[in-house]
Amino acid sequence: SIILCTLNKTQNNITLTSLQRDTYVRIPGHKSNRINAPYVWGGATLLEETLEYNFGIEIDGYVEVDFSHFAKLIDLLGGIELEVTSGIANFIYSESGSRVKTGMQLLNGEQALHYSRYRGTAAGDFDRTNRQRVVLSTLLNEYKNKSMTELLGLLDDILPMVTTDLTQDEVLGYFMDFFPMLASAEIVSMRIPQEGAYYQAKIDGMAVIVPDIPKCAEALHEILAEYGAGVG
Repeated sequence: SIILCTLNKTQNNITLTSLQRDTYVRIPGHKSNRINAPYVWGGATLLEETLEYNFGIEIDGYVEVDFSHFAKLIDLLGGIELEVTSGIANFIYSESGSRVKTGMQLLNGEQALHYSRYRGTAAGDFDRTNRQRVVLSTLLNEYKNKSMTELLGLLDDILPMVTTDLTQDEVLGYFMDFFPMLASAEIVSMRIPQEGAYYQAKIDGMAVIVPDIPKCAEALHEILAEYGAGVG
């Protein structure tokens, strides 16, 4: 999952922009491939270079969270409430052995992870990335109810669960900017490529999404112009 987070303290907005993992892009020093390939070949550094090379944006820093720590971050809050369909309920059961009813349900970390990974719908990965943004938005909304003292206490638990290229001072600075915003910030959900800016194809045996790079770059720059210039 690749999500670009944009913070704007002035307009009090937090934008989450998913980048579809099958998006076919140019990769510096390599042949063109899906956008998730750079991470495999060169980690977050090459992924950052790929995003900057294709879309002309500057990445200020990255934060990585693996599956197990993603689940633990949700469990720290006692779970989150999400809308469960029968397909998702069946997938959660097949992956974890736990039974979940349909409708709005309180899911623990492991169940929310499987909710985020499910792609058994007609729209496939487009629906999945939308659910991932729903999970993050819901998670952020849960943190709105925490005091700064509580949040600083949670930071000691959260930091060991993530990998980042930000320094400790930068992390604390973002934290002090980010969490006070949550009480009233608008959380905006986007995706790239957007509707009308891609076509599907098969290249080198791979099913890929071929983006209209200029249109996608323009959309990302509009997000940055409207919602702020801080990107993680």
